[in-house]
Parts: sequence; C-alpha cells; structure tokens
Amino acid sequence: MDRVIEGDLTAGAVEFAASLPGARQPAGLRPLPDPGAVFWEAAAARIAKGAKGQSAPPAALRAVRHGVEQGVAEGLRNEREIFLALKASDEAAALRHLFFAERAAARPADLRGVDPQRVETVGVVGGGTMGSGIAAAFRMAGLRVILSERDGAALERGMGAVGAIFDAAVKRGTVTEAVAAERMAGVTGCVGLDGLAGCDLVVEAVFEDLAVKRGVFAELVRLCRADTILATNTSYIDPRLIAEGLAGPERFIGLHFFSPAQVMKLLEVIPLPGTGLTVLATAFDLARKLGKVPVRAGICEGFIGNRILKRYRAEAEAMLREGVGHADIDAAMRGFGYAMGPFEMQDMAGLDISFMNREAARARGEDVPETPGDLLVRAGRKGMKTGGGWYDYFPGDRTPRPSPEAARIIAPLAGSGPGLAAAEIVDRLVGAMAAEGRAILAEGIAAGPADIDLVQVHGYGFPRGKGGPMFQSDRKAKR
Repeated sequence: MDRVIEGDLTAGAVEFAASLPGARQPAGLRPLPDPGAVFWEAAAARIAKGAKGQSAPPAALRAVRHGVEQGVAEGLRNEREIFLALKASDEAAALRHLFFAERAAARPADLRGVDPQRVETVGVVGGGTMGSGIAAAFRMAGLRVILSERDGAALERGMGAVGAIFDAAVKRGTVTEAVAAERMAGVTGCVGLDGLAGCDLVVEAVFEDLAVKRGVFAELVRLCRADTILATNTSYIDPRLIAEGLAGPERFIGLHFFSPAQVMKLLEVIPLPGTGLTVLATAFDLARKLGKVPVRAGICEGFIGNRILKRYRAEAEAMLREGVGHADIDAAMRGFGYAMGPFEMQDMAGLDISFMNREAARARGEDVPETPGDLLVRAGRKGMKTGGGWYDYFPGDRTPRPSPEAARIIAPLAGSGPGLAAAEIVDRLVGAMAAEGRAILAEGIAAGPADIDLVQVHGYGFPRGKGGPMFQSDRKAKR
C-alpha cells in the first residue's frame, strides 16, 4: 500500500499521482492552447472528405474543439452527450448490423470443423481487366500466380496490366518499389493452359460465352490434378452449364469477383450442387486471405448482386418513362449516400455490356422490351469510353455533363410527368431492391437478409451508414 488518503479520494489520488517521479499534471488541470479557427476549419474539411458521409468523425472533431475551447470538464460532458445521440441513431444501428453480418458471413455454421485445402499456386485464365485484377489480388495475398492467355500479345498486355496495378500502389504510397517488384516477381505467364497443370486453384475469367468457358474447363480437367479446384468468375452464366458432364464435380465452384478485383471487397461464393464441403471451405478461407467479404449465393440469373442491380436499373428506367429526369434520379441517390447514381454508374461501366445481354436474350426468343439504354448504344453512345452515354464527357475528364443529344435520343421512351421529390426517388429505388431481395430469400438464393445487405454495400456502393436495402426496409416496417 503506497498511501492512505483521508478526505476527498479523487483530490488525494491526483495529488499522489502528481508527486510520483516524472509525473505530468493530469489532463484536466493542464492548460489546453486553442490552435485557432484556421486550424479547426482545415481539420473539419479534411475529416469531412475522409468521412464520406459518416457522422461520427466530424462529431469527434467537434467534441475535441469544444473541450479545448471550454475546458476538459465541459468537453467531457459534451462528448458524452454527443456519443449518446450517435449511439441512438439509425446510422449506428446500421453499422452494428453490418459489423455482425460481416463476421457471420466469413464463418458459415456448416463449414465449422471442415479443413480447407492448401492453396499456394493459383492459375488465372484471361488477362483482361477482371483477370488481371484477380491475379493481382491473389498475389497481394502472398500466393504465387500464373496468368494464362491465348497468345503472346494478349499475355504481354495482361502481365502489363498486373504490373500497372502494383505500380499504382507505389505511386499512392501504399507500398514500396521493393514490395511491388517482389509481388510482380511472383506472377508468371503462359500461353495456353498447359502451364496451369500444377496449380492448386484455377480461376477462369474469360469472355462471357458458354462455349468458350466450357472449352476452358474441359481442357483444365484434362490437364490439372484431380484435387485442383476449378472456379469460374462468371457474372451471369449458370455455372452448372459450364461444368456439365465434366469429371470431378466436387471441385467446381463459382467465385464471382467484382471489378476492380484487387480493390472491391465482395466475393460471391457460388457452390454447384456437387461442390464438396472442403472446396467450399477453401473458398471462404481464401476470401479471408484476400481480405474479401464472402457471401454464399445460390444459382440464378445474376446471382444475388447482379439480379438486384437489374431490378434497380429497371425501376430507375421506369421512373424515367414516367417523366423523372435521369439527372434528378442520380442526384437523389448521391444525396442518399451513393458515390454515383444509376445512370452515372452505367456510363462508367459501359452501356454496351447490358445492351449485349439484352440482345442475346432477344436472340434466344425472349421478350425483352426496348430500353432508353438501347437507343443510346445504337446511336454510338456507350458511356465514358465513347465520350457520351447518358451524359457527355470531355477527354480525360470523368465529370458527367448534361447532354441535349442524349435527351433527344431517349425522348421516344422518356415520359413528361411532373417528376418526383428526391425522397420519393430514394424510396422507390431502395424499395425495389428490397422487394427483389425478398424474392431472392424466398427462393433460397441467399441465406438471410444480412447477406443481401453485404452484397449491396461491398459490391454496389450502397452507403454503409444506411445498412443495406433489407435493413432499410426492416426499419421502415417497424416505424
């Protein structure tokens, strides 16, 4: 026992602490110089930019400033008040919802106790935007990677794309040149598929064509070991058709990465009916190593994410037909917390991709109504890459600008109604996503509503502070 204090315990404890060798005066008694308005304003601007719409970081700065200006006792009282208000907010509830959902998704109950396979070398078939991103993601996780392309020129482009990803990290200051060089040294290339024979896992990321994908998998079955895991990155094609009739059904699985694959955290894990539990456990273990959020998805057109995206876009175009301007729709969703609205997103991704899917469906005899996006593509407006889509773009500038030409092209399919308020637009679009989510749950495509929210937040830009469409729908129903 160092000292017995008589009288006020706190005052006596402070006095004792201050008497110890090297002791500093307690924070509550030390003077706190105010750095001035310029400092606080600069800090507020910097933090607001990094907070991306979240309430807590700016509130924390306000609490610190209040404490400096009014003293520690008043600062602590104010901080507690701010904390309790934030804790009770919808945003805090949404973040808690996602916190637990992310941890549950990474550890499915039916895989506990199932040991994953050892994976050290990964083959990636296809060196395009998606394939090079997947290769970079695996290499950044410390695995050896072999990138396969159909010819030397394509392989050179693919290897260059992987190297550019590592070089970009150096320019951002996130890794050193030595680390980037070490990463690139762990990526080798091969023409054809023979060089993938010794891989523990091969991910196919070639063009979305069933015949092409089936040909790749048939050759991989012939070349690779019987325990090599064979994964497809398909976005829309039924993976059962890709692997149909091939030997070793237990080793096939869908691993749907999102572009850019080295950045986006979502990984849809799609087991086939014959996929073995060990292979499934390996997929989740790899997701952890890659720093991804894995979500198991059943098989349907577009799986979870792209199926909801299709409904989201359809609802946006339905409003367009009713007379709501596409710029108003985009602005409403940015105000809600998205980085960009649905039409801006189409311009960035390229309108021709979904157009080709619709054209393929029409060629199969499906009844697919003409959309405003079809009119734009047929007029040569495919988005940013052509300098115009829903909006106009200047060379080297990704800023969307109103386009009289786009308005003229889509006029035959655009309505002339009174428009909608931003809140109504948001309710319609989030409601459409939630409705499709409920259909997905009813069909057993997703294990639970939290998985759908994870897909939307980590793959499609749904604002994290809003929790996801299913969370929003549930909160709305409870009010």
